[in-house]
Amino acid sequence: MNRRGQGSISMNTIIAAIVAIIVLLLIVIFLTGGLGNVFGKIRDVFTGGIAGTDIELAKANCQNYCEIAKGKTTRDELKNTAYCTREVNIDYSPKDNQITTNEQNLHCWQDPINIDCAVTLSDGVISSDVLWASACGVSSTTPTTIR
Repeated sequence: MNRRGQGSISMNTIIAAIVAIIVLLLIVIFLTGGLGNVFGKIRDVFTGGIAGTDIELAKANCQNYCEIAKGKTTRDELKNTAYCTREVNIDYSPKDNQITTNEQNLHCWQDPINIDCAVTLSDGVISSDVLWASACGVSSTTPTTIR
C-alpha cells in the first residue's frame, strides 16, 4: 500500500507558514509604533551610542568601560578607552523626546552616572573627576547635569 502524502504537510508549506507569521508580527509591531523603539534600542546596543539612554544602562556600560580602562598602564592608552571617549546623553524627561544642554555629552565620572573608577598608571593613580577629565583630555568645566 502506498501511504505517501496522506496526513503530512510539505516542507514548503511549513516554511511559508513561518515566514507569514514573522511578517504578520512585524506588521503588528510597526502599526503599534513599537518598531521605532525596538530599532532604536538595537542601534544603541550595537553602536555604543547612548542617545537619550536610561541611566541604569549608562551606568552598566560605564562600569564595563571602567573595567577595560583598569587594564591600561599609561595615559596615552587610557585616552583611547571608552571610559574616556564615550559621551552619554541622559533624557530626564523622555516624554518630551528632547535632549537639553544639561543632558548632553556626559562622561561616566560625571553626575548622574557617577561611576567611580580608580586606575593605577605608571605615573600615579587616577580616581577623581578632575583627574579623569585631565587624563582624558576633557575640560573639567564640562557642565554636569542639573536635576
